[in-house]
Amino acid sequence: MKFLCIAFLLFLALLAPSARYSIIAPAEAKTAPQVKIEQLWTHYSQVQIDKLTSGTFHPFILRTLIKCESQNVNIARIDSNGAMGWGLLQFNGTSTWNQYAPQANVTGSPMNPKDAIKVADYMISVGQLHRWTCARLTGLL
Repeated sequence: MKFLCIAFLLFLALLAPSARYSIIAPAEAKTAPQVKIEQLWTHYSQVQIDKLTSGTFHPFILRTLIKCESQNVNIARIDSNGAMGWGLLQFNGTSTWNQYAPQANVTGSPMNPKDAIKVADYMISVGQLHRWTCARLTGLL
């Protein structure tokens, strides 16, 4: 039975590698364990991204960066330079966030889309667009 559970978890990992899996131990040994699947990422439609970026100072730039950096997926993942990127705008590591979030009056997280967009909008306003590789790749710089 244990082998089947492990095999099932491996199968699920192939279907959705970004999801987190855990086995909930049954109260009685006669019952099969339950597998809890918790999604760690969210894909946003372009309409949702447009709504999130409306009211910013740089909506076109933000939409372009989000599409290039994360393909509209709010996720934490290792990027091409081996560092962890966080959220829709793939804030690299924590130093950039820790430096600019307080300046933008944001106390949240780069994994919160509204917070990430507010900090990125501020950074663009103060000349920090060059911090995103996608700014060069998309011709924004």
